[in-house]
Amino acid sequence: MGLLPFISSLALGYLAVSNPSFFLNLSLSQQVLFWISTVFVMGLALCPTTFLAMFVGYIWGFQGIWPLIVAYSLASILGFGMAKLWKGHAMIRWIKRTKKGAQFLSNVQAQSFSWVFLARLSPIFPFAITNAMMSFLGVSFLDFCLAGMIGMLPRTALAVWTGTQAKSWEYLLHHPESFSWQDGASLVLLVLSGLGMYFLARRQVKA
Repeated sequence: MGLLPFISSLALGYLAVSNPSFFLNLSLSQQVLFWISTVFVMGLALCPTTFLAMFVGYIWGFQGIWPLIVAYSLASILGFGMAKLWKGHAMIRWIKRTKKGAQFLSNVQAQSFSWVFLARLSPIFPFAITNAMMSFLGVSFLDFCLAGMIGMLPRTALAVWTGTQAKSWEYLLHHPESFSWQDGASLVLLVLSGLGMYFLARRQVKA
């Protein structure tokens, strides 16, 4: 689970630095094939979504954000649907084994839109795992799609902006001080997400 994303990130980073014109000169059919591939790459957790967003920003700038959003949404649906096939009954039984766990499950199901939004907003929640967890917890498909798309916009835009500002992947790796503004924004998203989840978890679900 960790090795494949690491290898794919290295491969994309190397291609972006060594031959960016390769991606800029793709034909229309090749571009369509590329974006279809990204759906499966993200949906199957083969590459970190944040890294892919940085890659898109580095190659295409903000022009690439719209196909990225579409690919991101389709990848979410793919992961959500695959998790539905696995059902996750064992995890649900494990959560329900205590009264607090059962209340938490009811809370998530009753306020699914807010939970999905905050999970997507936070930069620390892994994309594929969040897809599976929300499916296992019984979040509605509509809430998952809408809240997920809204929640992922700030962090995706931030990652794309980071890619547009980078002179090269080597500069990003060897000059972490250049991330000061982005890191601050990521921290704000993390704090907002954590506080939101805390207040949601404390809210009593109305019968």
